[in-house]
Amino acid sequence: MDENSNTTSSSTPAGWYPHPGAEAAPGAEMYWDGSTWRTDLVRQPGATDAAAPVDAAVPAPSKRPWYTRKAVIIPAAVVVGLIVIGGIGSALGGGRSTSDAAPAASVRTTEQAAATTEAEQVLIIVPNVVGMDGATARTVLETLGIRVATDGDESMPVIAQDVAEGTEIEEGATVVLTLEEKPQLTLGQQNAIRSAQSYLDFTAFSRAGLFEQLTSEYGEGFEAADAEFAIAHLEQNGLVDWNAEAAESAQSYLDFTSFSRQGLYEQLTSEYGEQFTPEQAEYALTAVGY
Repeated sequence: MDENSNTTSSSTPAGWYPHPGAEAAPGAEMYWDGSTWRTDLVRQPGATDAAAPVDAAVPAPSKRPWYTRKAVIIPAAVVVGLIVIGGIGSALGGGRSTSDAAPAASVRTTEQAAATTEAEQVLIIVPNVVGMDGATARTVLETLGIRVATDGDESMPVIAQDVAEGTEIEEGATVVLTLEEKPQLTLGQQNAIRSAQSYLDFTAFSRAGLFEQLTSEYGEGFEAADAEFAIAHLEQNGLVDWNAEAAESAQSYLDFTSFSRQGLYEQLTSEYGEQFTPEQAEYALTAVGY
């Protein structure tokens, strides 16, 4: 093949390729510019790289048909028009965009909502209800706007509350109350309670007098432990007031016959009489007018 022959396809990219001439030294290269061999660009074996000619690396500009060029010009004109219209709109709006005002309005709305929420929030100081019976504790807390949850019989005393006294909580929050476990009564205890209540409904008794009536062989004959349990049950549940019993007994004596103050006092406190305590007897005397 001589130097002007073209054995390389026109689609072959520009670059250095083996010299096509038969007379070339083994390993020599000639530059292909993408369309023809460059006989002025030959690289001998062992020679340093020769730079590719600038004109060989830059492809000839292609001519596009008028409609292709027009397709570019028309969108550009549209874009320019939109920019101009946008500029006019900004000028009419005083240079302020909707996006500039929206965040400020949003911030104000959030602050107003937070202020409203804070204003509506009501805090309540939790009182101490330990020692009250469950029903009373519920009334106290619910009156303040606090919800109540219990775990037992609300006639029993509160032994713990899950929110400490003095704690501030929101209105409508719940306080859990732990109630003393209601004891399981024996049959003897149940009957002693009913009997004690029946006696008090019938007439006035001192504590000692009621105990004797419940345990006496001439009375009910309950075991002393059952009688004591029954009386304590009445006291713990607010079912008996010994001062009121003493006053009722004093009035009953006066309704029956006349007594001096001292005589009535002795009748109320005597071990052979009603067996009220001195304090209870004094309360009764004052109650009846002595």
